[in-house]
Amino acid sequence: MREVSPEGSAWVKAWTPAEGRDRAASLLLEELGVDATCHWSAAGRATLIGEHTDYNAGLSLATVTPHRAYVAAAPRDDDVVRVTSGLGDVLEGPGRVWEGRVGEAPGPDLGWPAYPAGIVWAMHERGFSGRGMDIAIESCLPPQGGLASSAAVLGATVLAVNDLWRLALDGDDGRSELADACLDAENAMAGVMCGPLDPHVALRCGADEALLLDFSGRTVSATHYPMYIRDYGLGLLVVDTQVPHGDVRPLFESRRAECAAAAHALGAADLREIADSPQALRRVESLEDPIARRRARHVVSEIERVRLVAAELGGTAPAHERFVSIGKAIFRSHASLDVDYEASRPSLDLAVDAAFRAGALGARVSGAGGGGSVIALVRKAQAESTATQIADAFTAEGRLAPRFLWI
Repeated sequence: MREVSPEGSAWVKAWTPAEGRDRAASLLLEELGVDATCHWSAAGRATLIGEHTDYNAGLSLATVTPHRAYVAAAPRDDDVVRVTSGLGDVLEGPGRVWEGRVGEAPGPDLGWPAYPAGIVWAMHERGFSGRGMDIAIESCLPPQGGLASSAAVLGATVLAVNDLWRLALDGDDGRSELADACLDAENAMAGVMCGPLDPHVALRCGADEALLLDFSGRTVSATHYPMYIRDYGLGLLVVDTQVPHGDVRPLFESRRAECAAAAHALGAADLREIADSPQALRRVESLEDPIARRRARHVVSEIERVRLVAAELGGTAPAHERFVSIGKAIFRSHASLDVDYEASRPSLDLAVDAAFRAGALGARVSGAGGGGSVIALVRKAQAESTATQIADAFTAEGRLAPRFLWI
């Protein structure tokens, strides 16, 4: 899972598709004694801009990592569901193997099996039916790294269920329904009240594109953009601080309640309605409650930043000007997440500050926050030197050196 470059920075290697499939198939045979009949995978999520906007009916712009979760599965002739994970010994849960039944609600206290088992439950609850199955999961995504490793597991598992139950939920509409089932599993079974961003990115975004998602409708609409930053010698450097984000359930629950209270105080159904209204930020500043004001200010300003970055990606101005503008928006996003949304922590701020000093165009916390990773927009030629300077900054403060991923 880990490589070390000659200069000494630790890099997390993305498995090849063949390697991922082989690892999952080997685990299925080793732990459950069966041969795989299907293989699926789903990528992690890297948000360019638009964090904590999805459950506020907002906008997000994200892409996927080359690092993925891999599932190998085989059908059974009964209703038993057996799941094994290569990370079962290090994640919270019953160990490497769990057994249940189709339609059984696993519950949030189960640990890691709540995600794959929750998918089977969620699809059954949606009216789909099928026999039991044996499932093995392997992943090269850092767990609790802010890159939606759980959504990648959900996405790969639901694709296996779709295949084994012969549901033919294909194409973008089918993928959208599968993503909604993933959200059901994470909300109801894992007990994490996150928004729909992660599963929709994992299941609907291609490897060479960015996905603009609009969460304001009954269905999540997607606009595809080519990820052409690579054509200009740029890429995304992920800084895995190795500080796990821990249990994010309280953060999501409190922020949802605070955002809902802010929208209610402003006479709106949600904060997207405020963001789409004239003089949106002036309306937000009229809120008397300082917490509601800060939460609403982040969401409304973040939606504005998503629109700005999407416009720059599709713009015709000189590339340098557009990427500098995008980078500034990314830095402003982190400041907003830190000050107004209180989703950062010292390790993440240190990574952002070190990335800035190393010449990154932009850097921000990734995912829910509270730990995990920072994503920085950097020149490919400076990726190694930027990683080294960030690692040195952590070492200078006596912290464990971060690991790095390249997108």
